[in-house]
Amino acid sequence: MAYSKESQARYKKKIVQYSIKYSLQEQSESSRLKAYLEQTGQTANSYIKGLIKADLDSKGIRIPC
Repeated sequence: MAYSKESQARYKKKIVQYSIKYSLQEQSESSRLKAYLEQTGQTANSYIKGLIKADLDSKGIRIPC
């Protein structure tokens, strides 16, 4: 498949991206997360999405129409 600059630009407009950052004081939490991901074979992205989905589901937050 050939790369298309235009289609890539359209795709980037449609996605939503969030990020997290651990400070120097949070290094132990960062290490704990990294170890868990390695043990379970999950990616950080899939793990975080799962946590967010479970939290929103438990709070009864519905998908807006």
